[in-house]
Amino acid sequence: MGLNIQQVLDDRLCCNCGTCVGVCPRGAISMNIDDNEQIYEPHIQLEKCNVCGICYSACPGHSVDFKTLNTTIFGKEPEDIILGNYLDCNVGHATDPDIRYQSASGGIVTGLLVYALEHGIIDGALVTRMSKDHPLEPEPFIARTRDEIIEASRSKYCPVPTNTVIREILRSSEGERFAVVGLPCHIHGIRKAESLNEKLKDKIVLHIGLFCSHNDTFWQTDYILKKLHVSKDSVRIIRYRGQGWPGSFAIELMDGKKKSLPYHRQSSPMSCGSTR
Repeated sequence: MGLNIQQVLDDRLCCNCGTCVGVCPRGAISMNIDDNEQIYEPHIQLEKCNVCGICYSACPGHSVDFKTLNTTIFGKEPEDIILGNYLDCNVGHATDPDIRYQSASGGIVTGLLVYALEHGIIDGALVTRMSKDHPLEPEPFIARTRDEIIEASRSKYCPVPTNTVIREILRSSEGERFAVVGLPCHIHGIRKAESLNEKLKDKIVLHIGLFCSHNDTFWQTDYILKKLHVSKDSVRIIRYRGQGWPGSFAIELMDGKKKSLPYHRQSSPMSCGSTR
């Protein structure tokens, strides 16, 4: 019998990535918003948990063995531990002007996913959109069409438990292949989960990692809404980026009115979540 994710919570090392939910074989863990911290935290249903230790083993919060990951994935350790292994460094943007304009910083990830889907490289992609029913909350999901991929473009500057959807990848049909998009904590969790589950490793054929500088909470969104004199209940659609670079924070209200704030005028730093 091993440890479960409660140890990570007790040590305050949880990074809210959702990996524990995605890999739990008994469905004993859920991600809930902590009202005091305004972040996601795992909740364990103790009556279901048999302390198998899988959630703890896959968790990137308490440890990541970068030496093993590098040698397993790239066949060698990096010459520069800060930069990591790489083939080349380039700058670019999506060739589709609509994708480029509506994305956060050029639409490269969206463009790559659309290409991979339309050329049969993948059957779906693990991405994030804002929930239609709860517009201030993110919704990780498997996008299976071009429109769904584009719907999930732009940054999400709030906590995003992306890896909860790992369980859907594991339940997918035989032979289906997927891309995953995430911040470093998400990708670390997925890589650790793949080391524990060969089926997951075979199904994920494309990993796209995003830059991250810090974790936002839902308090940051509240701050921007107050700056725009908007109540949370009146928001129908929220977009943290888009409309060119560096873009704007934009909302559409229940009454159809729209408000926006240029990205450079957001005095509350917002630069993490699910960035595309």
